[in-house]
Amino acid sequence: MNYQGDRKHISQGLLLLLFISTSVYAEPEHVQTLDALVIHATPPQAAETALPVSMLSGDELRMKASSTLGETLQNEPGISSQSFGPGVGQPVIRGQSGARVQVLQNSLSSLDVSSLSPDHANSTESLWAEKIEVLKGPATLLYSSGAIGGVVNVLDNRIPDMLPEKALQGAIEQRYNTVNEGKSTAFKLEGRANQLAWHLDGFYRDSINLRIPGYAINGQANSSQGRLQNSNTRARSGTAGFSWVGDNGFVGVSVNHLNNNYGIPPAEEAASVRIAMQQTRYEMKSAVNSPFAFAEKLRIQLGYNDYQHTELEGGAASNVYKQEGFSSRLELVQKPWAIFDHGVVGVQTRNSRFSAIGAEAIVPASDINGFSWFTMQDIHTEYMTYELGLRVEQQWISPENLPEKSHTPVSFSAAAIWNVSEEDSVTLTFTRSQRAPGVQELFSDGPHLATQSYDRGNANLIEETSHNLELGLHIDHEKVQADINLYQNWVQDYITQISSGQFFDLNNEIFITSCTLNCLPVFNTQQRDAEFQGFEAQINLRLADFKNGSLNTQGFADYVRGRFSGGGDVPRMPPLRYGMALSWRSLDWMADMRITRAEKQNHPGLNEAETAGYWLLNLAAQYQLNAGDDAEIKLFVNANNLLDQDIRHSVSYLRQFAPEPGRGVAMGVRVTF
Repeated sequence: MNYQGDRKHISQGLLLLLFISTSVYAEPEHVQTLDALVIHATPPQAAETALPVSMLSGDELRMKASSTLGETLQNEPGISSQSFGPGVGQPVIRGQSGARVQVLQNSLSSLDVSSLSPDHANSTESLWAEKIEVLKGPATLLYSSGAIGGVVNVLDNRIPDMLPEKALQGAIEQRYNTVNEGKSTAFKLEGRANQLAWHLDGFYRDSINLRIPGYAINGQANSSQGRLQNSNTRARSGTAGFSWVGDNGFVGVSVNHLNNNYGIPPAEEAASVRIAMQQTRYEMKSAVNSPFAFAEKLRIQLGYNDYQHTELEGGAASNVYKQEGFSSRLELVQKPWAIFDHGVVGVQTRNSRFSAIGAEAIVPASDINGFSWFTMQDIHTEYMTYELGLRVEQQWISPENLPEKSHTPVSFSAAAIWNVSEEDSVTLTFTRSQRAPGVQELFSDGPHLATQSYDRGNANLIEETSHNLELGLHIDHEKVQADINLYQNWVQDYITQISSGQFFDLNNEIFITSCTLNCLPVFNTQQRDAEFQGFEAQINLRLADFKNGSLNTQGFADYVRGRFSGGGDVPRMPPLRYGMALSWRSLDWMADMRITRAEKQNHPGLNEAETAGYWLLNLAAQYQLNAGDDAEIKLFVNANNLLDQDIRHSVSYLRQFAPEPGRGVAMGVRVTF
């Protein structure tokens, strides 16, 4: 193990931040009180949380919003995008992906099949999200015991929880991206009539094949050049929601329909793979204030999802994936009791039916059911805040013609925040969490052309158990804000796909030791103890204040290293990243310049290829025009990968076949009224 190299990587990332940190206490007499961050599931009084949580909202979210959730979040601390062409971008948090990163729509499971395979797009859209919460560490127990990477909670206003300010309000947006001639049109309308609040939204987008700076297949001059073949996309969606809002709470329903058609690179042969997905999602949400003498609020959520996607090979349907699922969530926000100042207790259920039909139906049809109970409680003293969490789950997977598998993950957390001063705090958290294996990890067996692999599951898998220790520093001064987190994660029986070194001959349907033509590498699902170490650091400085605005800078870095305890590297880990940003903020203008350096990933894992380092230079600007008292117009432009670098993310299964977009400019206009 190259510990010397690891220390070098960490020092490179932190060196950029050291010169900034010396000025943290430069002007303590000027203190600005910032809005406290509130986790959606916890009571508002628990806003000063010891748990690592970040949030995108407002204009910042609008500027970063992209066609995939991973692309939207990829510049946040500790988050990468596991791209599978421009149609798929799964968030990778602290090197973890798939089932270890839970994606939620309004605190409920997305109930799609994105966690089954990296080529399956997430059905959760961020375009009209009000905010996106990213929870790491102990906070994930509010939603899942298995999300050791983190939880991404996309919160929108599909079901209004309050009456809007105006009888009619909304927004219209039009975008264009030069890198793939991508065009998107979106609208949102909201209003009220007496106690009834309503919401409508929709979007349409399409694009041609993505422009890339070089060849599609890494190092192969005979592959497509300039454009990534079979990377065009087309999607449309519509939503309607209604709520009755009273003095003591609200109750509402919504329905959403989504169609998404996207290609899976590479497409060097006639048997190109595309995915045609459609989904209809129904939700009900309700909240009651002061339902009992001992409770502040009662929340109830129900969701039903009818999901289907067809994998098209050479234009013909080959496999059909279906999932019908129902999820529910009940939360009770408590008043102070015993030694606890605040808390939340709740239950969550999931019932779904998964099936795959076709030549590559490598996972058997299965009934997947689960029940969980969770609680999180906090204690406040003058200088300290303590938080305790517990979650118990029961999962049953009943595959056709195979024995039922059941698992009972038990997870708990303990966290403390020391308020050194009104502006500064130190946090220490410990989490012990368990994750039950998924249906694909247990029962997969067959070739999967979309991922260019032959996947073998393991029916003898047991729960993986993670022990996480994290130390955090939060600084919040008028001219300096900083967040630095160091973490160590020990995972027993870590479930991962390891390249076996064998290949599957598609012509003869046999396993071979070397590949010459038309074969797939074989990946076996295994359990091995693993360790992960890493850090995230972000420091913001206000450089200068002017009459019309302020000039600010930011230094950032993140890193994670994953090793198996018996030797070897965990595959598909993100590399060390660090960089700086310069921004201007005024009443009418927002402008950002961001330069990121990603180092070479020379710990790719067994039988995996290394990825080269790269520089990424992005520019973004937004200008606001006032169009009267009731309307405003915002013009925005984002210039991405201005250095036109050949970027291949080490977390992507298709990094050798599908590079990231080349130089491109996205521009648009948004009208709100």
